[in-house]
Amino acid sequence: MQLKKWLITAAIVSVMLSLTGCGKNQKLSTSTPLPTSAQPTEVHPAEASDTAGDIGSQQAVESKINGWLTKNYPGDWKVVGTTLSKGNYIENGHYKIVDGIETLFPGTMGVSIFVGEERISSSVKKGTERVLKGFPTPEKVGEVLKSGKATSSLSSDYLKVYIPFQTGGKTLAVLTVSVPHQ
Repeated sequence: MQLKKWLITAAIVSVMLSLTGCGKNQKLSTSTPLPTSAQPTEVHPAEASDTAGDIGSQQAVESKINGWLTKNYPGDWKVVGTTLSKGNYIENGHYKIVDGIETLFPGTMGVSIFVGEERISSSVKKGTERVLKGFPTPEKVGEVLKSGKATSSLSSDYLKVYIPFQTGGKTLAVLTVSVPHQ
Protein backbone atom coordinates (compact mmCIF):
# COMPACT_ATOMS: atom_id res chain seq x y z
CA MET A 1 0.00 0.00 0.00
CA GLN A 2 2.85 2.37 0.91
CA LEU A 3 4.54 1.67 -2.45
CA LYS A 4 1.31 2.44 -4.32
CA LYS A 5 1.01 5.84 -2.57
CA TRP A 6 4.63 6.60 -3.33
CA LEU A 7 4.19 5.73 -7.05
CA ILE A 8 1.09 7.93 -7.34
CA THR A 9 2.88 10.82 -5.63
CA ALA A 10 5.90 10.39 -7.93
CA ALA A 11 3.64 10.35 -11.00
CA ILE A 12 1.86 13.53 -9.88
CA VAL A 13 5.16 15.31 -9.19
CA SER A 14 6.49 14.18 -12.58
CA VAL A 15 3.43 15.53 -14.41
CA MET A 16 3.60 18.82 -12.51
CA LEU A 17 7.29 19.25 -13.35
CA SER A 18 6.68 18.55 -17.03
CA LEU A 19 3.85 21.09 -17.10
CA THR A 20 6.06 23.77 -15.56
CA GLY A 21 8.96 23.29 -17.97
CA CYS A 22 10.84 20.60 -16.08
CA GLY A 23 11.69 22.94 -13.27
CA LYS A 24 13.38 25.59 -15.43
CA ASN A 25 13.45 29.09 -13.99
CA GLN A 26 10.45 30.52 -15.81
CA LYS A 27 8.59 33.70 -15.00
CA LEU A 28 4.96 34.24 -15.83
CA SER A 29 4.30 37.51 -17.59
CA THR A 30 1.27 39.43 -16.46
CA SER A 31 2.10 42.59 -18.39
CA THR A 32 0.53 41.46 -21.67
CA PRO A 33 -3.25 41.52 -21.46
CA LEU A 34 -5.22 38.75 -23.07
CA PRO A 35 -7.06 39.78 -26.23
CA THR A 36 -10.64 40.74 -25.47
CA SER A 37 -11.89 42.03 -28.80
CA ALA A 38 -12.43 40.73 -32.30
CA GLN A 39 -9.27 42.53 -33.44
CA PRO A 40 -6.83 40.34 -35.34
CA THR A 41 -4.34 38.94 -32.84
CA GLU A 42 -2.44 36.83 -35.33
CA VAL A 43 0.80 38.28 -36.68
CA HIS A 44 1.22 38.41 -40.45
CA PRO A 45 3.52 35.54 -41.47
CA ALA A 46 6.26 37.96 -42.52
CA GLU A 47 6.02 40.11 -39.40
CA ALA A 48 8.04 39.36 -36.31
CA SER A 49 10.40 41.71 -34.58
CA ASP A 50 11.79 41.69 -31.09
CA THR A 51 15.25 43.16 -30.71
CA ALA A 52 17.53 45.70 -32.36
CA GLY A 53 19.02 44.56 -35.63
CA ASP A 54 22.51 44.54 -37.08
CA ILE A 55 22.98 47.96 -38.69
CA GLY A 56 25.62 46.63 -41.11
CA SER A 57 23.27 43.95 -42.37
CA GLN A 58 20.42 46.47 -42.50
CA GLN A 59 22.45 48.79 -44.71
CA ALA A 60 23.49 45.90 -46.97
CA VAL A 61 19.86 44.80 -47.41
CA GLU A 62 18.71 48.37 -48.00
CA SER A 63 21.47 49.02 -50.55
CA LYS A 64 20.76 45.80 -52.47
CA ILE A 65 17.03 46.54 -52.64
CA ASN A 66 17.44 50.19 -53.64
CA GLY A 67 19.96 49.25 -56.35
CA TRP A 68 17.61 46.60 -57.73
CA LEU A 69 14.63 49.01 -57.68
CA THR A 70 16.60 51.77 -59.45
CA LYS A 71 17.78 49.36 -62.15
CA ASN A 72 14.42 47.67 -62.76
CA TYR A 73 11.93 50.47 -62.05
CA PRO A 74 13.32 53.88 -63.03
CA GLY A 75 11.43 56.98 -61.96
CA ASP A 76 10.02 58.48 -58.81
CA TRP A 77 7.66 56.96 -56.28
CA LYS A 78 4.10 58.29 -56.40
CA VAL A 79 1.02 57.57 -54.30
CA VAL A 80 -2.57 58.38 -55.26
CA GLY A 81 -4.94 57.25 -52.53
CA THR A 82 -3.37 53.90 -51.67
CA THR A 83 -2.08 53.17 -55.18
CA LEU A 84 1.72 53.05 -55.30
CA SER A 85 3.70 53.54 -58.49
CA LYS A 86 7.36 53.89 -59.41
CA GLY A 87 7.85 55.58 -62.76
CA ASN A 88 5.24 53.99 -65.05
CA TYR A 89 4.83 50.81 -63.00
CA ILE A 90 1.92 50.35 -60.54
CA GLU A 91 2.56 47.77 -57.77
CA ASN A 92 -1.02 47.35 -56.49
CA GLY A 93 -2.37 44.05 -57.80
CA HIS A 94 0.80 43.16 -59.77
CA TYR A 95 3.30 42.18 -57.02
CA LYS A 96 6.41 42.38 -59.26
CA ILE A 97 8.36 44.48 -56.75
CA VAL A 98 7.71 42.26 -53.71
CA ASP A 99 8.25 39.05 -55.68
CA GLY A 100 11.44 40.43 -57.26
CA ILE A 101 12.87 41.51 -53.91
CA GLU A 102 12.06 38.12 -52.44
CA THR A 103 14.28 36.49 -55.11
CA LEU A 104 17.21 38.73 -54.06
CA PHE A 105 17.42 37.02 -50.66
CA PRO A 106 17.10 33.20 -50.68
CA GLY A 107 15.13 32.03 -47.64
CA THR A 108 13.29 35.33 -47.28
CA MET A 109 10.33 35.03 -44.96
CA GLY A 110 8.33 37.66 -46.84
CA VAL A 111 8.16 41.13 -48.37
CA SER A 112 5.33 43.62 -47.85
CA ILE A 113 4.68 47.22 -48.87
CA PHE A 114 2.51 49.58 -46.83
CA VAL A 115 0.91 52.84 -47.91
CA GLY A 116 -0.11 54.36 -44.61
CA GLU A 117 -1.67 51.58 -42.55
CA GLU A 118 -2.71 49.53 -45.59
CA ARG A 119 -0.67 46.58 -46.82
CA ILE A 120 -0.96 47.07 -50.60
CA SER A 121 1.44 44.32 -51.67
CA SER A 122 2.87 41.14 -50.18
CA SER A 123 4.91 38.19 -51.40
CA VAL A 124 3.38 36.02 -48.66
CA LYS A 125 0.65 33.66 -49.83
CA LYS A 126 -1.89 31.53 -48.03
CA GLY A 127 -2.72 28.91 -50.63
CA THR A 128 -2.94 30.92 -53.85
CA GLU A 129 -4.12 34.17 -52.23
CA ARG A 130 -1.79 37.03 -51.25
CA VAL A 131 -1.87 37.79 -47.52
CA LEU A 132 -2.84 41.47 -47.47
CA LYS A 133 -5.74 41.93 -45.04
CA GLY A 134 -6.58 40.63 -41.60
CA PHE A 135 -3.26 41.36 -39.92
CA PRO A 136 -2.37 44.47 -37.92
CA THR A 137 0.15 46.92 -39.36
CA PRO A 138 3.48 46.66 -37.50
CA GLU A 139 4.14 49.61 -35.21
CA LYS A 140 7.55 50.16 -36.85
CA VAL A 141 5.85 50.93 -40.18
CA GLY A 142 4.27 54.01 -38.60
CA GLU A 143 7.60 55.00 -37.04
CA VAL A 144 9.38 54.77 -40.42
CA LEU A 145 6.57 56.72 -42.13
CA LYS A 146 7.07 59.54 -39.60
CA SER A 147 10.86 59.50 -39.37
CA GLY A 148 11.69 58.66 -42.99
CA LYS A 149 14.59 56.54 -41.72
CA ALA A 150 15.17 52.85 -42.31
CA THR A 151 15.33 50.63 -39.26
CA SER A 152 15.62 46.93 -38.46
CA SER A 153 15.06 44.36 -35.75
CA LEU A 154 16.03 40.74 -35.12
CA SER A 155 13.59 37.93 -34.46
CA SER A 156 14.75 34.33 -34.30
CA ASP A 157 17.13 33.96 -37.23
CA TYR A 158 15.59 36.75 -39.35
CA LEU A 159 16.55 40.37 -39.82
CA LYS A 160 13.41 42.44 -40.34
CA VAL A 161 14.25 45.59 -42.33
CA TYR A 162 11.87 48.54 -42.79
CA ILE A 163 12.74 50.77 -45.77
CA PRO A 164 10.98 54.06 -46.56
CA PHE A 165 10.06 54.86 -50.17
CA GLN A 166 10.49 58.60 -50.62
CA THR A 167 10.07 61.32 -53.23
CA GLY A 168 11.15 64.87 -52.58
CA GLY A 169 12.03 64.08 -48.96
CA LYS A 170 8.49 62.83 -48.23
CA THR A 171 7.94 59.21 -47.21
CA LEU A 172 5.14 57.72 -49.30
CA ALA A 173 5.34 54.03 -48.40
CA VAL A 174 7.32 51.53 -46.34
CA LEU A 175 8.72 48.19 -47.50
CA THR A 176 9.29 45.43 -44.97
CA VAL A 177 11.45 42.40 -45.63
CA SER A 178 12.45 39.50 -43.37
CA VAL A 179 15.78 38.05 -44.50
CA PRO A 180 17.75 35.21 -42.94
CA HIS A 181 20.36 36.66 -40.57
CA GLN A 182 23.89 35.32 -40.92
